Amino acid sequence: MKRKYKEITKDTIVSARISDDEMFNVKHLMEVTNLSASEVMRKAFHLQVARFSEIGAMSSSCL
Repeated sequence: MKRKYKEITKDTIVSARISDDEMFNVKHLMEVTNLSASEVMRKAFHLQVARFSEIGAMSSSCL
């Protein structure tokens, strides 16, 4: 029986410039959660999407 492999897909990369203070906060979260910067940012993104969904608005005025 042949093994089935998942289709390999490339992740999308999103980059952003952040201030030293923002990076300090990211590093702090990395230390206290034992997560990578990517994991911290993904969790922050998911929390923000959930927040927007709760208030029923996805406009820039809600940021």
